[in-house]
Amino acid sequence: MNSFSEPFTPVTPLSGTDSNQAWIDASGVSLRYAIDGCAAQAPTLVLIHELGGSIASWDALVPALQTTRRVLRYDQRGHGESEKVRGRFSLADQADDLRALCDAFAPQQPCWLIAAAAGAAIAVEFAVRHPARVAGIVMCAPALDVDPARRSYLRDRAELARQDGMRAIVDGTLAQSWPPVLRDDPHAFERYRARLLANDPVGYAHANDALGDIDLSAQLPALRCPCLLLAGEHDLQRPPARVAAQAAQIPGSVFATLPAGHLMALQRPAQLLDAIRGFIDGGRR
Repeated sequence: MNSFSEPFTPVTPLSGTDSNQAWIDASGVSLRYAIDGCAAQAPTLVLIHELGGSIASWDALVPALQTTRRVLRYDQRGHGESEKVRGRFSLADQADDLRALCDAFAPQQPCWLIAAAAGAAIAVEFAVRHPARVAGIVMCAPALDVDPARRSYLRDRAELARQDGMRAIVDGTLAQSWPPVLRDDPHAFERYRARLLANDPVGYAHANDALGDIDLSAQLPALRCPCLLLAGEHDLQRPPARVAAQAAQIPGSVFATLPAGHLMALQRPAQLLDAIRGFIDGGRR
């Protein structure tokens, strides 16, 4: 029986071709997920990717994280190999998707949420709504609000993707999230660019629209779980000063910078892994 007071509705995974990957029909959408590492009784880390990302965004971290914990990744609705929805969706819908996954795969324990960029907004929304389900959050270049100028940019980018496809927006997007100073590994950059191009443009546009509507500044003071907010020194979208200001709104949170941009799990995975392990294993449970 679910140890939490909230109702638990079981969902049935659908088998995939890889032993650790499958699909789950939950919250009205089919979500691809992958589970790696220890047995179900071990502490669970849930990895929440960035806008335009997928479970592959975490590939460099999973081998180390899974040695002591169970690691759950998933493709958000409209992304990767999850269902390509055609209706608009909101941050609340994305938090419901996370709830369904946690209900199915970690109903007896609070989880650590490791979230990138717009994925951090999903983590915060979930933690505010279901605080007993969250052991703590690591936010990597968190996108927790959108200023008016960027809101207009996101709307325009969404419309351009809908009309002309991902190739019309890919290089402008990467100029901000993966600046040339961080392209020391051209193969990693080109692999990510190829995955970004493979996104469904309509699903990507809906995710842009959902991001453009968020403003979690009023919810941040309500967070009571341990929180680490990481900023990239070269992040043109969420510079360190902005992330530090958000960290200051969360009681007891920790702020740090990494020599990365907006996509630190791909650009500086070793440094990010050290930060995650140091925070989670440092007695801040």
